[in-house]
Amino acid sequence: MVEKKFLRAVKEFELIQKNDRILVAFSGGVDSAVLVHLLLKLKKTLKISEIALAHLNHSLRGRESDKDQEFCINFAREKNLPIFSEKIDVKETAKKEKLSVEEAARKIRYEFLKKIKEKEGFNKIATGHHLSDLVETMILWFIQGNKKGIKGFKPKDGSLIRPLYYITKNEIISYAENNKIPYTVDRTNFKANILRNKLRLNVIPLIKEINPSLEKSMLIESQLLQLDDDYLEIESKRFSQKFPSKEIKFSQIKNLHEAVLYRVLINWIKRETGIYPSYRKILEILKTLKKKEEKRVTLGKGFILIKTYSGLVIETERKSSQIFYKIKPGEEILIKEAGIMLKSFITEKVNWNKMKDEKRFACFDIREENPEFIIRNRKEGDKFLPFGKKTEKKLKDVLIDLKIPRFMRDTIPLLEFRNKILWVIGHKRSGYYPVDEKSKKVICFEIKEV
Repeated sequence: MVEKKFLRAVKEFELIQKNDRILVAFSGGVDSAVLVHLLLKLKKTLKISEIALAHLNHSLRGRESDKDQEFCINFAREKNLPIFSEKIDVKETAKKEKLSVEEAARKIRYEFLKKIKEKEGFNKIATGHHLSDLVETMILWFIQGNKKGIKGFKPKDGSLIRPLYYITKNEIISYAENNKIPYTVDRTNFKANILRNKLRLNVIPLIKEINPSLEKSMLIESQLLQLDDDYLEIESKRFSQKFPSKEIKFSQIKNLHEAVLYRVLINWIKRETGIYPSYRKILEILKTLKKKEEKRVTLGKGFILIKTYSGLVIETERKSSQIFYKIKPGEEILIKEAGIMLKSFITEKVNWNKMKDEKRFACFDIREENPEFIIRNRKEGDKFLPFGKKTEKKLKDVLIDLKIPRFMRDTIPLLEFRNKILWVIGHKRSGYYPVDEKSKKVICFEIKEV
């Protein structure tokens, strides 16, 4: 039965091809021992070119870890198999990299396997993960609220293969005993204070009283969840490629279902910031999208996500700089806080076509010798007289009408003359000192390319 399930997985998921050179992640435990036995027994049938073992001593159990390493080396020698073995202090690595011991052990293990694979020219890495592992993994991630892990693992993930995918732990142990396969026993596997062990020893037996076919049920669930997730990931990555910058327009995502949208946001944020947002953070962003007003969401590492009137923008958190410059006609200054060059000049002939572009050009009929203008950012109580109107309104309301995001309002330079705001530079000119056909000498301001 075990061999039949092994071959079924190999065939169904195309785990092994002719002339494969397979590196086995070998702990010495029953799972990896049975895996090596099956690969050797079926080597000719599957036309495998080479099998080798890789053992990493994590130094977590003192002398026991060293004994396991000795066992693995002797096991390989008896089977006439090459073995690559190293000893690493996982606890020290975990401390240095600020990881849990489990996270550090996993990270180091896969780096070790990948290094040997590439250096020695193997094309597959085989691990002893089995059906009971799949069930434990799915339940573990479920109770910890990790949606990504609920679907479990795949029988094939790139060059990583799991040929025991259809076989339960009990079947593996029985097969090892019947075939007199030697293996080591890790006594920490029976410590109920370790979460995965607690599941295996206490929780899963209770669940199986309710559903004796738990493994079969969760295998089906895992495969269907994998299909759903694979499709949604492909769709989200396809959409994510359309957003090559730190800004997404609402028009670009308005037709996306939230199941695709939240994945798009995860991919986009990770690509632009290196941050993998938590699901709680993603739900916060989805709620923010439904609100009309502007909102900010802190992403971490100095990044913030801002919902503007037109879309989403990723910005670095920064304190607003104080803007203050003086300019006279004939001068040109760089407003570094806004990243623009402003040129001022006097003319007798107004370019009316340019006057229409108040985002880059503005003129005023100021009949004063050598006037001096101030450029500053906004302050409390600022008023503004919209062009063509007779009464002033709050500058804040003007900026809202212009749909300028809140996070940008303190960085927009204002052109002031005699305590009157003449121009929200780059956006809107005021009604003060208007120019008309009777104007002779006017003072103009133009934004130039930096």
